[in-house]
Amino acid sequence: HAQGKRLPVGTALQIAWQVADVLAVANMQGIVHRDLKPDNLMMVADPIAPGGERVKVLDFGIAKLTDNAQRRGNRTDTRAVMGTPMYMSPEQCAGAGGVDPKTDVYSLGCVLYEMLGGRPPFIADGAGQLVGMHLFREPSSLSDFAPKLPTQVTALVHLFLTKDKTKRPAMTEAADEL
Repeated sequence: HAQGKRLPVGTALQIAWQVADVLAVANMQGIVHRDLKPDNLMMVADPIAPGGERVKVLDFGIAKLTDNAQRRGNRTDTRAVMGTPMYMSPEQCAGAGGVDPKTDVYSLGCVLYEMLGGRPPFIADGAGQLVGMHLFREPSSLSDFAPKLPTQVTALVHLFLTKDKTKRPAMTEAADEL
């Protein structure tokens, strides 16, 4: 993932669909990844996958078990902020208490925005500024950076980046849309 590099639309959507498909299964098991970012996506050779490659989703190290999957033991402090600020959802930025499967949808939106636009939705000098942007600012329209994108693709990415998680699709719906 190099700043300024855009992927072809079909390639980006295929990668995003594969990620959504994997995370939909994880979400259905009560697992939220919480650190979805380009560095945690690896392309591996797979002769039966479209294009001969498939995506592996890596590093479930800070994954969260949702309440229905919560096991006995330590619970995450609801004030803790965990993740990579450039790709964190507004609810993640506000603290771990509001994190649910739709957090991964927002992060996937950030990754897809970057794949298609050549840059993440927000760029800032520090983590605090990024957190504030995710919480309070709308990203520039993806079409500002990728004017030839089909409008339905731009609209889908911005749907994933909706601040209000109740208005974001579930990961299974995101996979279907992709």
